[in-house]
Amino acid sequence: MKSLFQVNLGGILKVLSDNLYSHKEVFVRELLQNAVDAIKARGHHEQFEAHIKVDYYDDDTNRGLVITDNGIGLTEDKVSEFLSKIGASSKSQQALEETRNDFIGQFGIGLLSCFMVSDEIVVHSKSAKADYMVKWVGNIEGTYQTETIANTDRETGTQVVLKLRNNIDFDQEKLVLLLNLYGQYLGIPIEVEVNSQHHTTIQGSFPWDNKAGSDHVLNFGREMFQENFSNFLYIRDSSGKTNGIAYIVPHPTHFGTTQSNRVYIKNMFITAHAQHLLPEWAFFVKVIINSENLSPTASREEIYHNDTYENVREDLGNAIKEYLIDLSKTSPQSLEHIIKVHGHALKYMSLSDPEFLSFIANWFSFSTTEGVLTLQEIKKRVQTAFYISDVDEFRQIVPIAKAQDKLVINAGYVYDTQILEALSHLDRDQQYQAIDTEYFGNILKSLNIEEFDRHKSRLDALQDYLLKFDCELEIRQFVPDNIPAIFHLSERKMMARDIEQIKKDSNDLWAGISSAVFEPSVSFRSKLFLNFNNSIVQKLLRKPQEKMERPLIETLYINAMLMGHYPLNQQELEAMNENLTYILDQSF
Repeated sequence: MKSLFQVNLGGILKVLSDNLYSHKEVFVRELLQNAVDAIKARGHHEQFEAHIKVDYYDDDTNRGLVITDNGIGLTEDKVSEFLSKIGASSKSQQALEETRNDFIGQFGIGLLSCFMVSDEIVVHSKSAKADYMVKWVGNIEGTYQTETIANTDRETGTQVVLKLRNNIDFDQEKLVLLLNLYGQYLGIPIEVEVNSQHHTTIQGSFPWDNKAGSDHVLNFGREMFQENFSNFLYIRDSSGKTNGIAYIVPHPTHFGTTQSNRVYIKNMFITAHAQHLLPEWAFFVKVIINSENLSPTASREEIYHNDTYENVREDLGNAIKEYLIDLSKTSPQSLEHIIKVHGHALKYMSLSDPEFLSFIANWFSFSTTEGVLTLQEIKKRVQTAFYISDVDEFRQIVPIAKAQDKLVINAGYVYDTQILEALSHLDRDQQYQAIDTEYFGNILKSLNIEEFDRHKSRLDALQDYLLKFDCELEIRQFVPDNIPAIFHLSERKMMARDIEQIKKDSNDLWAGISSAVFEPSVSFRSKLFLNFNNSIVQKLLRKPQEKMERPLIETLYINAMLMGHYPLNQQELEAMNENLTYILDQSF
């Protein structure tokens, strides 16, 4: 024997309230959606002047709403189909779905949301296809009554009457706020009455629909996002069914910032917090769109993620890229300002788009030994762009590079090294070369053979003091003279030092693991380049002082490390303290 499920309407409403809808006020949106869909359905059959009226009544005993539209209306059969059968799946419902691509809501489920604020829903509906009116009364207990009224002079359309519960926080100000939020851009005038007296009319249009001027568009963005924008672009997807405006955020934003984009679907407000509508790199942009091809989720408070959604997302990202490219031709000053504010975001974006990188790279700014320069300015000055990927190494060679009249880029900041590495494969007109401190040490002027032979024995003696630090000593001539030495520690050598420290501080197990994953090599020793032009180095080479030369060469070594912002290990810290103590003792 077949039986019907017993439906607890109160339980269903709790599911709607707790899991589907984020707040009770969505009933206003659901009623507007039903009204708009009914008007569109009637518009498929005849031309007429559409309107929606919302009357808020409040007397000493009752508060409520009366929402009236002049849409297609419902016959008795349709009332039974859409209002009295929760979750129905009939041929009528399927037929409606096939013809309602421009509709927003769902007739039955949307009306149920009214039970979150009212114990009773009264519907009066006059179909354009019938000569009678249907009255339907639904109750929170799960019962309903249907009545037909013949020979009525009521115009075609539907009226919904709600009596609000006493514990519902709702008044005319909140009503107008919600009607503006959900209904301002529906394209249908909404007449608002309070106790049957005209209060206001709500109707507006999107700026992209009427080709509004720049000031109006910027003011529109400030009102929507509470940001003082100065740059914007019109955007649309490849189908032409999603249109809107993208605003460039006027202040620096961080990668990973939560996106908050405003979305309307078929002119109905859906969300002000669409987080993934744009590609990740576009976190410096805020958009407001109206879409005919995106779909809302069941709650109609978020966007359904499907293939269409992904296509729209990609199209909007491409529109932003094309805008930046166009700016370089029409308003380079504006592009410079945008890149100055959002350089990190644009650099990140370009790494995944070689074509875009080739275009925009010239506008990127880099810190160099000659100040902050754009890549375009750098390319005008040098044929080969040298860059150092470590900020501390860059700082160490700045005075030497300047003295050698060599322009070097500090590529130690986020994305800069990746950008320059990518350009080395894309830019055929410019060479890019990664260097380090050792490179400078090797290109600096060497001593002539006679000079080197004269000091070789002293250099060998000084080298012996640095063996315990696994450091190779070399001598060069460079300016400025007041720098006695520069130090270079390769990444591999730095790793070896860290592993060695881990082994000293760890138990046998971790020490064994460290040795297994990394094996140091003598070919990656650190280097100390002494400056032959420096007076301290000259004295150290000319006058052997057995008691002082070890503290002096070790102090030069540690000083050069500190100049390069290299961390000292325990051995070097102890040497520094011992040498300073010894020098002080000799002075007193």
